[in-house]
Amino acid sequence: MRRYFRALGLLTAAALIRAAPAPAQTAPPARVLTFPDTASVRVEVEVPDGGALAGTEVRGVITPVAGGAALWRGSLGRLQAAPGGGVRLTGRVTGVHPRLWSPQHPDLYRLTLEAGALRDTVRFGFRRVESKDGRILLNGRPIFLRGNSINPPGRMVPDSLDENPRFVADYIRYLKSIGVNIIRLTNTSQVWLDAGDELGMMFFQGNYGKPEGASGDAPPRAPFEESLRWYEDEVLGPLANHPSVVVYVLSNEQAAYEISYKSRGAAEIEAFLTRAYHALQEWDPTRLYIGNAGYGFGRSGDICDIHRYWGWYYNTFLSFYTMRDPHTCWRSGRVQPITMTENTGNYTGVDGRFNLVPNTKQPASQLNWTGHAPDSAQARRSLAYQAWMAGQAIEIMRRTRAEDPYLAGLMPFTILFHHWWGIGSFADMDPKPVAQQYARSYQPVLLSWELWTPQAYAGHAIRPVAHVVNDADSGRALHDLSLRYRLVDAKGAVRLQGRRALPDVAYYGTRGVPLEIMLPAGLPTGSYTLEGRLLQGADTVSRNETTLFVAAPGYAGTIAPATRRVLVYDTRGDTRRAFTRAGIPFREVRSLRGLDPARDELVIGADAWTNTLTRGKKALKDFVSAGGRVLLLRQDPTRFDGSWLPTPIELQTEPLDHPLVYPPGRPYRNGMAVNPERPDHPVFAGLDRDRFFLWSDWTGWNESRTGFPQVYPVTRGFTLTARDALAHTAILADYGHGLQGVALAEMFSGRGSIVLSGFDLVDRAGLFPVADRLLVNLVRYQASAAGHEPYPLVREPIVWGDYQSEHGLVVGVYNGLIVNGVPVVPEPIRAKYPLRVDEKEGWQIAGAGGGWNTRPAIQYVARGRRPYGPYGFSIGGSPSLAEDAGPQGSGTVWMRVPDGRKEMLTTVWNPADVPLELEIGLNGATRGASVPAHGTITVNTPLNDAGDVLAVRYSGDRRLVLLRTEFR
Repeated sequence: MRRYFRALGLLTAAALIRAAPAPAQTAPPARVLTFPDTASVRVEVEVPDGGALAGTEVRGVITPVAGGAALWRGSLGRLQAAPGGGVRLTGRVTGVHPRLWSPQHPDLYRLTLEAGALRDTVRFGFRRVESKDGRILLNGRPIFLRGNSINPPGRMVPDSLDENPRFVADYIRYLKSIGVNIIRLTNTSQVWLDAGDELGMMFFQGNYGKPEGASGDAPPRAPFEESLRWYEDEVLGPLANHPSVVVYVLSNEQAAYEISYKSRGAAEIEAFLTRAYHALQEWDPTRLYIGNAGYGFGRSGDICDIHRYWGWYYNTFLSFYTMRDPHTCWRSGRVQPITMTENTGNYTGVDGRFNLVPNTKQPASQLNWTGHAPDSAQARRSLAYQAWMAGQAIEIMRRTRAEDPYLAGLMPFTILFHHWWGIGSFADMDPKPVAQQYARSYQPVLLSWELWTPQAYAGHAIRPVAHVVNDADSGRALHDLSLRYRLVDAKGAVRLQGRRALPDVAYYGTRGVPLEIMLPAGLPTGSYTLEGRLLQGADTVSRNETTLFVAAPGYAGTIAPATRRVLVYDTRGDTRRAFTRAGIPFREVRSLRGLDPARDELVIGADAWTNTLTRGKKALKDFVSAGGRVLLLRQDPTRFDGSWLPTPIELQTEPLDHPLVYPPGRPYRNGMAVNPERPDHPVFAGLDRDRFFLWSDWTGWNESRTGFPQVYPVTRGFTLTARDALAHTAILADYGHGLQGVALAEMFSGRGSIVLSGFDLVDRAGLFPVADRLLVNLVRYQASAAGHEPYPLVREPIVWGDYQSEHGLVVGVYNGLIVNGVPVVPEPIRAKYPLRVDEKEGWQIAGAGGGWNTRPAIQYVARGRRPYGPYGFSIGGSPSLAEDAGPQGSGTVWMRVPDGRKEMLTTVWNPADVPLELEIGLNGATRGASVPAHGTITVNTPLNDAGDVLAVRYSGDRRLVLLRTEFR
């Protein structure tokens, strides 16, 4: 109980006693809790050391905080003796008609109590929060929770501001201004809760961890009554007088608590939480309860809550469409509102780049979404993707209430501000672009574009769906609606505009209206913005926009007369039709007879592998070895036989999008945000990284249909299975977690080569410009007379970990070299977060743990690469070594260097406390060096007669870090 008073921060009794001419009488501290609804309030008074007050009448008065006549005055009854020498009372005030608390109207009341020498005052608000028919109701009206999960106090905000009332008020006002209506605090704070009460910010709060006394995958072993008292006194009691707290959380993040309701010990944990929920709900029925946030799926509480980091650690934004089925969350027969109190992720740091916290899921996730884009572009791309992903999550969840009416809210778990430490006020925090996205996607009345053709030809039609989501603060239906839209080019010029009347939308309803917009035939190639304004009468009530790439006719280019004939083997006909639509000249072949290695390019059509080709594997192999060129389009993994290839591959089979967490099968067969490893390669002529983010759907899909749109550039990705595959394979484009999936590669054998493509090209041919151009580029490249180079040419020094300077040398897991992330800690707090070096592998962490979301003031950046491999990823996505892997790792790169280079200089850093040995292999010859503890050396390796093609292998302790390599 004493801990409760410290947590609640009650005023001392001396400060509460009314002044009197007689010597002051001291009253013991009291706990006063209020449990109001819309017309009554239950009041609990407890005085642990107040035995002398037994029998004393408790009188009170309820007055509006804003001023005005008393709402009620009278007696609550008499204090009764309680075990332990204290007194308690439970009374109820009924029949009142208060103004109700809500985010729009945060009306508050003050209850003042007197009982002998005891005088106490608490503030509270009247309101009702309930779950009904799978919806969350506030004061009888459905409400969608528009949240943000990463907030102070804590999170490295200066101590002087952590609970500074002005800072807190400014912070909450800003969040409200961008549409947020509910947040979770890192730590319970009366200052923050008071501000939420006053400003109309809701909270979901409670025990965001394991229950006291719980361990591993087991619930508390102490008597249940002790756990119940802990919840009432320490966790929920300090929240009870705050109308802004609308949801209680009982647990999160403990072995079986965090992983799944199916995990070991989950049944025992569920039984404990269910019992706690029923007992606490009887004690405080004025809130909703989440029994086990995220992975308990609502089996203990009022809300089915789920945590999914789709679009960050795993899957993509499309997995949010699995939430159209409530059973994605529901694991019982109960109809419950569904929330997602953690999602999005995408932890950008102070400078905007994704945080490369070593030996975690973060670096591989960065590669998935921004790839090997130049370091100068990483911050911009990271921030843009973070914002885009949050917008997709929010708007899909809000729009698809039309299919799943039980979707009740989401709270992105992402970092909203650049600056945390070193600020003097809230104005210094500097919102990131994701905050601007909140302002669009969290508009109470939301206009939301659904457009699955973000790439189109000029003169063609696009068919977006304009959605209206009505969560208006007024709670009223929307009438007299119309949509004004316009297409704007990169210079701000309006290229087309239109208007469309829209149907009425009931409160808490959603409506989608399909449009057909014909793009002007004369639009030049470029990026455009489709802007929309939702009007009610003459008033604009919502704005939103989406972007698209438009290409002029002829954008794909043509196949000029080439040295080689283009021969297409295609028993299905799809590839032949695609070549015709794309204007690619070709001749059909039905066998491998008569191929001329000197003058033919053989195109094996999409899904065209047959037994004829299986029987002709030797002919294929001989054709390539003698100088022939093959373009192998996507293939069916159940039919394709790749045993004729110079190095083995595995066609991936598992789908990317699903309602689960970390299923097997990574990398998945399909992917977005494809990373061009060699952006200057001829196959990417006229195409930049932006063109490989998402492609256009060719099926006419919209979200009222089942499944997913066909928007992934890659649908039949593959992996290389031989450790030395890069000796004769150029990975041109890759994708997925850690860039483990291969989208496009060229394999070399003898005088010829095979280009293997996992891109979805054939179904889009003639319809969408980027697929057309890539297809033309691929055919033209393989038909060209120019020689093909398997290895990048390195002219400038390689700064390891700087993607641009690496020239595409390091591709996914295949080289064995892994980025070394180091923390950048602000100087004033370095003593608080000292550098800690992992003894086994040498990873550097600031303080205990990585803190990519708990310590947003610490940026982790790339400094070099480690000879780490061979390695893969755990099911969670962190780097993973074989069980029998010792302390030694290695990594190999293949490259070309200009003529005349005589020596290779390699700079190596040893962060460990002991000297470490490094071995550098150059085309099979090795050279060793000892790197002193905490030292940096440069190793000179003579090139001698190595030639211009180099295979460089770095072997040594995994703690070593390669910093720089240059050739002189």
